[in-house]
Amino acid sequence: MIYRTCITLGLTLVSLSLSSAEEKKSTDAAKKVTFEDDVKPIFRQHCNSCHNAGDAKGGLSLDSYTATIEGGGSGEIVFDDGDADGSRLWQLVNHDDTPVMPPKQDKLAAEKLAVIRAWIEGGILENSGSKAKAKKKNALAFVASTGGRPEGPPPMPESVPQNVPVVTQRASAITAIAASPWAPLIAIAGQKQIVLYHSDSSELLGVLPFDEGIAQSLRFSKNGQFLIAGGGEHSVKGIAAVYNIKTGQRVATVGDELDTVFDADANDTMNRIAMGGPLKLLRIFDATSGEQLFELKKHTDWIFTVAFSPDGILIATGDRSSGLCVWEAETGRLYLDLTGHKGAIHQVAWRDDSNVLASASEDGTVKLWDMAAGKLVKSFNAHGGGATSVAFDHQGRIVTAGKDNKAALWDGNGKKIRDFQPMKEDVLEVAIAHDGKHVVYGDWTGDVLSSSADDPKQFVSLAANPPPVSKRIEGAKTQLVSIQQEIQPLKASWDAAQKSVVAAQNPINNLNAKIAALRAESKKSSEAATATQNQIKAIDSELPGLTNASRDLHDVVIAARINLKTKPNDLESVAAAEAGLANSLTQLAQKRRARIASAKAVVAHQQASNAKKAEADKLAATLTPLQQKLAAVTQVAAAAKSKHDQVAAKMQAAKSKVDRLASAMK
Repeated sequence: MIYRTCITLGLTLVSLSLSSAEEKKSTDAAKKVTFEDDVKPIFRQHCNSCHNAGDAKGGLSLDSYTATIEGGGSGEIVFDDGDADGSRLWQLVNHDDTPVMPPKQDKLAAEKLAVIRAWIEGGILENSGSKAKAKKKNALAFVASTGGRPEGPPPMPESVPQNVPVVTQRASAITAIAASPWAPLIAIAGQKQIVLYHSDSSELLGVLPFDEGIAQSLRFSKNGQFLIAGGGEHSVKGIAAVYNIKTGQRVATVGDELDTVFDADANDTMNRIAMGGPLKLLRIFDATSGEQLFELKKHTDWIFTVAFSPDGILIATGDRSSGLCVWEAETGRLYLDLTGHKGAIHQVAWRDDSNVLASASEDGTVKLWDMAAGKLVKSFNAHGGGATSVAFDHQGRIVTAGKDNKAALWDGNGKKIRDFQPMKEDVLEVAIAHDGKHVVYGDWTGDVLSSSADDPKQFVSLAANPPPVSKRIEGAKTQLVSIQQEIQPLKASWDAAQKSVVAAQNPINNLNAKIAALRAESKKSSEAATATQNQIKAIDSELPGLTNASRDLHDVVIAARINLKTKPNDLESVAAAEAGLANSLTQLAQKRRARIASAKAVVAHQQASNAKKAEADKLAATLTPLQQKLAAVTQVAAAAKSKHDQVAAKMQAAKSKVDRLASAMK
């Protein structure tokens, strides 16, 4: 009894020991990363000398949980949404943005950074008793939209003037580039003119006059039917002009500023136009009447950029002193005052869904702002020396330009996809075509490149100051003559290839005709054999009857002859019986001879059919090399035709270009 009790007690102790070990292991695996236990010691060692309650540089203290969550003078630095990449604290300690922390030092050790990231992703818990909130959806999640796309073919120039208002030796610095949201159309600002190009073919489609001076901004309407140009002449006049894309006609001129307009934009319904410039005022006008609706005075320096959100609800503005504001379009009330940039805001751009705003700054960064949460969700160093331009495409990708002489393409999370061909000077403007296939950017010297978005080695130059129509028509005619000369040998090559196809096809046609004739004869003999076999079947069905009848008549003859013994004079009966038998035997013999002949005929027909079929098969076997030759020359002819057709299309386009330019000269 004592022995059993000891065993039971021992097993119980072992069980409790294992259970305790498993619980400890489970507890360690689920250990929370908290401010008090894990993050605060890191801050104490590396941050609190500058960021404490007694000396909170930048208004930021990190020596307590409450102070850390409150943030500093630039706002909150960390949020409870689990998004580490969108956290200002993480961006600085991971050296993703400036000013890097700790300043003038290397990054924190990887294991310490891992602790800070795990703390943020775990919901910024204060202590072991805290519970994490449900993780929110990342604001950078994006679903492409086709909202605003017009019905039918997208608007393209149809009767836009080709005359060049100002002819210069070279272009001035590129002040504005815009891409239609739905059509292969690019607009480039020049001196007193706006030049329209086809984004795929790089053909000049028209020139819009801008008599007021230089367009400092270009923006297409949401449906792509209009182009809004803001600009003018420094210290003289500033306006916003609206052009019809199809006709090139200016349909509205809004504003009468005492200085140039740096940026202007229209809302989604084209009934309001906003503009800003050196006067530091954001003015919003009724686009129809030209009446001023709002005059907003928040900015303390030149307003460089103005943009309505795609849904028309908000307006974003940025100025030379890093001021970045978002306004309610209907009321003019300030919606957000976004801080974080350390230099001028050169340009802002909205993502299609209106949920994210991008800002490009002189501090070299591009920042992405969540409009619902009113906070920074991503900041990345885009261009050394300053980021000058930014734009989204319909896929949520981002293009940027900067003072490092480059343009670049990024994914929606700010990860670089590729750089494009560098320019001679600062790249001032960038745009991406409606289908995301071409990136167009221009620099301080006036050069503009249109590059393949997938292959930066494929690019062409676009002129912001095209030559006059007379020179362009001379060039177009020269190009047309060159194409006409190019197409002549191609036409001769195509003709020769077609003749080769005919020559290769003829023996095949002749052979196929012979084969068809032989197969027809074989079929005819086969059908004759079948018909003869049917005749044999008919004879075979008659023979038993005729045989039985002859036997019966033979019995009649025998009976008649026996009857002569008793009636010697009854010879007529015997004669009649013998005549009937003779007639029956004759018919039977004829049928049997006919059957023998038919059987021989069937054999002959089958032999003839087989012979013709064999001959046809033998000829068919000789088709293969002829068909291979035909396939080869047909392929050559197809290639020759393709080359001819491509050049023919170029020739037709060149003719159309000459005609359009000729019309423009009249």
